[in-house]
Amino acid sequence: MKLTSLLAAALALAVSSSAVFAAPSSAPADKWLNHYYQNPQPSAIPDVVFKLSRSGYFDQAGQPAQAIGFFSTIFAQNPASVNGWFRDFQSLPEKHYRILASALWYSGNPEGARLLRDLSNNSSQQVRAGIDAMLARGATQVAQTPVLSESSMNLQWGAFLASGDERHITNILAAVGSGQPGVPEAARISLAMNAATHPRVLDICRAQLDKQPNEVRSVLRAAINEAEAKRQPGTI
Repeated sequence: MKLTSLLAAALALAVSSSAVFAAPSSAPADKWLNHYYQNPQPSAIPDVVFKLSRSGYFDQAGQPAQAIGFFSTIFAQNPASVNGWFRDFQSLPEKHYRILASALWYSGNPEGARLLRDLSNNSSQQVRAGIDAMLARGATQVAQTPVLSESSMNLQWGAFLASGDERHITNILAAVGSGQPGVPEAARISLAMNAATHPRVLDICRAQLDKQPNEVRSVLRAAINEAEAKRQPGTI
């Protein structure tokens, strides 16, 4: 099964949602998540998860993939905390718990496979078949997952917000020349939006400009120009 199919199965298990890219939010918990890599606070994760759940974050279009990318990275960074966190997470609404279980599987933690097997028992036959294929293939970390759709792009953004790792942005840039319908335009919009908010994203985009092939460079240059226009004077 292709990686795009694996992501689709993970998202189908997590929650039904349209695959549009996720925009930054100004809600307190969302804002904390969107700047996590700048000030990591793993001890606050349980409290933030419940705040995100109550605020409707996990139900917003585009957010399931971003949440999977973000929390899979957090879980990989903090394996000793996972069991305690998931004992708390059991009181979450089922579909929000499913997102976190899918993230745990993406993180490579063996407990993620067990949770997915348990959840598949109450899923449709189609989703169960997808889960079986996912488990048979084994987890692929987000940094090794190619960007072939807007959902997989959101997966990379979520992982970046947790880590600040440049690889997630270069993965998005690699997708621009892939020929996948809609991906270059979605990449331009999401790069511009995030570069306007995150100086690190803008710095990475600028550093990558001369390293990319022409078809990627034009999209990247447009994103940089849009981001610079949106930023306040004196912040660049």
